[in-house]
Amino acid sequence: MEGVIPMKKLFLLMAAIFMAFTLGALDDAQAGTDLGGVQIHGFISQGFLYTDTYNYLANDTKDGSFEYNEMGINFGKQLNDKLRIGMQLFSRDLGDAANNKVTVDWAYADYRWQDYLGLRAGRIKLPIGFYNETRDMDMLRTSIVLPQGIYNDLLRDNMIAANGVSLYGNVGLKAAGSLEYQLLAGVTQADVDNGVGKYTNSGLAPLGGTLDGDIKSDTSYAGALRWETPLKGLRVGYSIINSPFIQVPVRFGAMPLEIDASRNVQIYSAEYTWRDLIVAAEYMIRKDESTIMGLTTSTTAESYYLSAAYRFVDWFTLGAYYSEFYPNKDHKDGDNLAIANNAWEKDLALTLRFDINDYWIFKIEGHAVNGTANVLCSDNPGNDFADSQWYYGAAKLSFSF
Repeated sequence: MEGVIPMKKLFLLMAAIFMAFTLGALDDAQAGTDLGGVQIHGFISQGFLYTDTYNYLANDTKDGSFEYNEMGINFGKQLNDKLRIGMQLFSRDLGDAANNKVTVDWAYADYRWQDYLGLRAGRIKLPIGFYNETRDMDMLRTSIVLPQGIYNDLLRDNMIAANGVSLYGNVGLKAAGSLEYQLLAGVTQADVDNGVGKYTNSGLAPLGGTLDGDIKSDTSYAGALRWETPLKGLRVGYSIINSPFIQVPVRFGAMPLEIDASRNVQIYSAEYTWRDLIVAAEYMIRKDESTIMGLTTSTTAESYYLSAAYRFVDWFTLGAYYSEFYPNKDHKDGDNLAIANNAWEKDLALTLRFDINDYWIFKIEGHAVNGTANVLCSDNPGNDFADSQWYYGAAKLSFSF
């Protein structure tokens, strides 16, 4: 269901957002607008990235880059007490990836039989971690860039949703709080012209390889449990996605080959809200296995972070996080690599968020990074990656309704 819409459709998307804003009578009682019973919401974010040593996230950030934006508009209609339908169109730019192609981000029918049992069918957001389903909505969090060890922006298009079905619900546990669950089976899609293709090609380049077609996958299975504990403001969660068969066509010189791969990602999450303070932590373990020409290799990646955000006044929030990412947790010191600091990425981030009004938000963010595990060689040709310590900054202006 995720298809690329021609570029001229981008103008229709922007026009629709403008119409929703101007026709919607955006008052304090209701965000978005209602046209004939159809609820319409949308957002536009424009950002700026700058790095001092390496191009990061985008291909030209050492010179400063405005090629960093997201925009989306979604439509939903309640057909009866139990059935709702909706969809979202989405577009983003991240340097030389995505380039504002408009895609169907999610689109499904949702039948909620009881609080404890509902069914969705269509293109469904993957409930991976606490923030994957809302990662594009800049207004819902303090930070600009989420911890990249878990929420890698280049892999966003492959991890955001799957075409399939899901069961979900919320079960009351009386004095023990409540338990929300979701089980999903579906097919994820990887647009090789997007960030996934760029990320894969960068990994193949040192071996002399390149992608040679579309990445294909069979059914993936995902699940999530989120427990609202008896302690007010505390929730904990566990999520998993298992992709047992991924086929990657590659070419080494004149030789075409296929890599058969599998991936299993598990994330443990916790979040505590107390008045104007939000503290969160997540831990991810990712197991990858690949087979090429009968040779099988496997690696286990590890990432975790701790974040905190405090809203001092209605218009100002200060946030920070510290994260670590290891592509191979068995070689955290880089003893198996020619460039040791490619074995880790440790990121200390500080964010200032300014809520201008109900619809406009401005943020500025700085990162002190140690390690180059997520720095792509394709974005930094000729760089020897000798500097382990480096910095980058981001700014973003967002409008939502």
